[in-house]
Amino acid sequence: MLLSELLRQSGLNPAGGDDPEVTAVEYDSRHCHPGTLFVAVPGFHVDGHDFAVAAVRAGAVAVVAERTPIPAIPEATPLLQVESARRALSALAATIVGHPSRRMTVAGITGTDGKTTTATMLWAAWQAAGQKAASVTTVDLRIGDDVRPSSGRITTLEATELQRFLAAAAAAGCTRAAVETSSHGLHLHRVDDVDYDLAVYTRITSEHLDIHGSREEYLRTKQRLLEMVGTRTNGLAVLDRDDDFAYPRLAGVAVARRLTYSAGGRPDADLVAEELRVDARGVHFVAGTPWGRTEVQLRLAGAFNAANALAALAAACGGGLGVDGRDVPLEAAVRGLAALERVNGRMERVDLGQDFGVVVDYAHTTAALETVLGELRPATSGRLWAVFGSAGERDREKRGAMGRVAARLADVVVVTDEDPRGEDRMTIVEEIAAAAEAAGAARGAALHLIPDRAEAIDFAIGHASPGDTVLLAGKGHERTIETAAGPVPWDERAEAEAALRRRLGPLSG
Repeated sequence: MLLSELLRQSGLNPAGGDDPEVTAVEYDSRHCHPGTLFVAVPGFHVDGHDFAVAAVRAGAVAVVAERTPIPAIPEATPLLQVESARRALSALAATIVGHPSRRMTVAGITGTDGKTTTATMLWAAWQAAGQKAASVTTVDLRIGDDVRPSSGRITTLEATELQRFLAAAAAAGCTRAAVETSSHGLHLHRVDDVDYDLAVYTRITSEHLDIHGSREEYLRTKQRLLEMVGTRTNGLAVLDRDDDFAYPRLAGVAVARRLTYSAGGRPDADLVAEELRVDARGVHFVAGTPWGRTEVQLRLAGAFNAANALAALAAACGGGLGVDGRDVPLEAAVRGLAALERVNGRMERVDLGQDFGVVVDYAHTTAALETVLGELRPATSGRLWAVFGSAGERDREKRGAMGRVAARLADVVVVTDEDPRGEDRMTIVEEIAAAAEAAGAARGAALHLIPDRAEAIDFAIGHASPGDTVLLAGKGHERTIETAAGPVPWDERAEAEAALRRRLGPLSG
């Protein structure tokens, strides 16, 4: 596509000068090649403007930037100045691949916790109904039955990667896509040019206050997804009726259609979970829906997954006719949820035959940690262990809150690394521990500080007794620990299994 046409279709002014052919849009100079349009995006740690020359040397035929001129760029290279490089990147990324979201029914799933599971459940419901579907989550990328781990650490891909993924899904014949949509993704304009048809909300508590400043502004950012859907003639909002904080505001946003769900059994919700019970096989309940009542059986652990399942059912069955002109029968959607065996790093049990439980969960917020510990408490006959930390260079407010929750709900608290990044690891650990200690956890007895995460896991598993449950929280599916020296390879489940083998001996596993 000629640069002039790409800019015009993206709503940007002409750059002037030459009009080269553009074959790709990039914001990372290391990915540039001949034919690339480079967008200089100011970042949190590095500034794309500092890499514009490197991008041109690698073959970039034009540059979009917020600040001009950029020294050392050849005069013949078209240079377009924009107010927001991130907004421009979103528009350009969608245009260069032909706006694939317009050719699919797209659901955005947002909230504080449960986004990944709900998006994966929605994918499973669509697939079971015979509709080839895609999903992009923190954990993996799915196009039909092709499932690949997510290689990055961000929930919502940057605009270029997200648009390329949607283009690949559309080219593979997918008619529906579930996109886990974070507050970061909304705030940083990564999804500005995704044509969402459905906005699905899980429970909203508190997270990323380092970015948003307040819980209210965090919700306001989340609300942008619903406002994007509200402009569509057939847009659907799926809202958690049990969320007393977010529901009143979200319910006031104009949208063509709205469905509510309640795992707490509220009679005024459109979808309700009744007769909820949890056992060793998973979660079981009766779903009352606008399309009839049906039994739902989930292989996933955790009663909270009833809410995620209701949200997925509402989106699948209430989404109306897709671009393929077909709807999703309730029985097919329920069958899809029942077939889903697990979501990596979400209430994932590690069992090598030991006489105590080990659970890996991504819980990295106060509300998530409280929920998971609350789920495990009644199912644990012995002591409940909590092994967790908190991220460096992120919201410091939650460190103390997580420490207090762990001290209140767990019998033994082991504070360790999560992702210290550039912060001193012991400073983070001590902040959490101080709150846990103030809440009644005694150091050396119910409270242990072991910053090395592998050592912390080994300590907890090595000292667990029959009937105990060891919760490893905060890392889940992630494949690195972010340190000041760079990412360190990590596999939480593998570390747990290694610790269990050391505990059980050479014949284990």
